[in-house]
Amino acid sequence: MFRAGSIVTWNHRGGRASGKIIKITRGGKLKVPKSSLTLNTSADDPAALIRLIKDNKLTTIVVGHKLSSLKPARGL
Repeated sequence: MFRAGSIVTWNHRGGRASGKIIKITRGGKLKVPKSSLTLNTSADDPAALIRLIKDNKLTTIVVGHKLSSLKPARGL
């Protein structure tokens, strides 16, 4: 399954986005840095902080997503 360091993809406004998982939370709240977004997590519904990849390079942009919305990246 997913862990810190996994490269993942997800649907994003009209396309796909990809990134590298930097943290997974399986209980409590997960605050997304530089954002007003906070995700509620549980053992059955974990979430991750992900550094966005753009043009095959890691960016400084961090997003949050539930693990259920992620897929393993292929070919990145």
